[in-house]
Amino acid sequence: MRWSVVSPLRIVLLDDHALIREALKIRLSLETDFKVMGVFKTSRELNEGLRNQAIDLLVLDYQLANDELDGLRLIQSIRKQYPDLKIVIFSSAEHPATINLCIRAGVNGFVGKTQETDELLRAIRIAAKDRIYLSPTVAAELEKLPRAPVTQEQQQQVDGEQALAEHPDLSPKEREVLRCFLEGMSVSQVANKFSRSRKTISGQKQSAFRKLGIRTDSELFKLQAHLRGI
Repeated sequence: MRWSVVSPLRIVLLDDHALIREALKIRLSLETDFKVMGVFKTSRELNEGLRNQAIDLLVLDYQLANDELDGLRLIQSIRKQYPDLKIVIFSSAEHPATINLCIRAGVNGFVGKTQETDELLRAIRIAAKDRIYLSPTVAAELEKLPRAPVTQEQQQQVDGEQALAEHPDLSPKEREVLRCFLEGMSVSQVANKFSRSRKTISGQKQSAFRKLGIRTDSELFKLQAHLRGI
């Protein structure tokens, strides 16, 4: 992708925090080769904006409000609808496993909110050139993650998890929480991952259980096994 002061890079932002949205808009607008085309606080607003104008790159927060899609599903949805759109994640969810999921889902870069703003500018320019941006520290952490080949049994497990996590009666946050439990995470671990209280996570888990017609973790995994044909 080529862009310049005459033909600037067209960028939109999605973040549910007003101060961050406004600060990013001001900072990016100072770059003469960037043009901020829209600033959004919800995925619905973003989808409308993407439908109505041509965009080159999206700066996206991974963690949004409780009634929003979880970050991974939103990335997958956007990537499916707009395969050529460049996506840079700007988020406080700086766990290596989360970053790895984002990269595998098709994002072009990940910048933590603890990093300097100049790194976000650098990430945007690298992503616009169809390259992947990761800080050296993050890249080193990702190299430590296991990369074992996916077996047929593991693929069946993924299919079962996806069928459960995409159950039409579940809310976006219930799907998000359920996916974490299917990966073996505890209530405390899920609460820590999404910066929510244990009470909130527990409530979302129990709500999901009621909608699925189950009461225990054992029944959850039996249902998962049934859906993947075991």
